[in-house]
Amino acid sequence: MKYESGEKVLLGDMVRFDSGPDQYTSAKVVMIGEDYSRLEIEPDFLEWVVSEKVLEGSDVIVERKSIPGSYMFTSLCCVELIQRSGA
Repeated sequence: MKYESGEKVLLGDMVRFDSGPDQYTSAKVVMIGEDYSRLEIEPDFLEWVVSEKVLEGSDVIVERKSIPGSYMFTSLCCVELIQRSGA
């Protein structure tokens, strides 16, 4: 799985994407749809994602930097890698 820039998506990557006119959201990649690899996330949320298979193979789940525990599903379209975290 790769960003539009061609770089491989890694768990813990800090990313940025549009969230409205002239607004951006910063977030951390916490789960990858390609293989369901993940960082530590809220257990009930994880159970729902896995049991209902709601994460598409081409998508990721990110945790918003400004609101810990606030997860979002997103495709990699228009997602920009800001920083590798080394997670």
